Amino acid sequence: MKRFERLAMLAVGAASVLASFAPVVATASDASASTAAAAAPAVFQHPLDAAAVAELLAPVGKTTRDAASLRGSFVQRKFLHELPQPLLSSGEFLVARGAGVDWHTHKPFDSEVLLTQAALIQRGPDGKPQRVDASQRPGLAAVSQVFDALFALDIDKLSQSFTLFGDKDAKEPKEPKAWLLGLAPREAAFAKFIAQIVVAGAAEPKLITMYEASGDRTEIELSGISAQATLSDADRQHFQ
Repeated sequence: MKRFERLAMLAVGAASVLASFAPVVATASDASASTAAAAAPAVFQHPLDAAAVAELLAPVGKTTRDAASLRGSFVQRKFLHELPQPLLSSGEFLVARGAGVDWHTHKPFDSEVLLTQAALIQRGPDGKPQRVDASQRPGLAAVSQVFDALFALDIDKLSQSFTLFGDKDAKEPKEPKAWLLGLAPREAAFAKFIAQIVVAGAAEPKLITMYEASGDRTEIELSGISAQATLSDADRQHFQ
């Protein structure tokens, strides 16, 4: 299997892990969570270069952009074409720049996924960890970097893997600085699995929607985001 196809498959696996790998239950959807889904076709009509994207994302504070770590809460909805209702889970996340992503699901069951450049570690409700090392999955480090750049809106890194699109989000008149960022994978093999990603936000990212080539999609709603200028020893140790 070619390198980019391995990477694409792993990316979908990581996306599923970070968005719906933990046990979830079917529940009624929240209409407010469909904003990015409805806007997805429109945002991809507006290709932007890195400079234009930087201007679009100007409302995002420097504190968030330069943070060593981002911590907050999430509600995630997995829409499967086979099911009439999305699967719902919620919990807390930690993105440590250059170290990894910790995705801790609290509801409906407690579970945790740790994604680093060295390994992917999953802990289920039984508390037993399952580990996949980067030596077993060559693209793991690259996937970790993509998620790192995605949450921190690192334009330079994102532009290496994606074609960038963007537009102001007219659907939120109460937030005149709201924006939409569209990401289309550059590699065809990657796009066979993840077709598009849309990030919606204002002063900080609020909603990440991943559209899979299968027709399924995952919405990750973020809230309570706090940025830290330095990575604490405890957090650094957590990813080792």
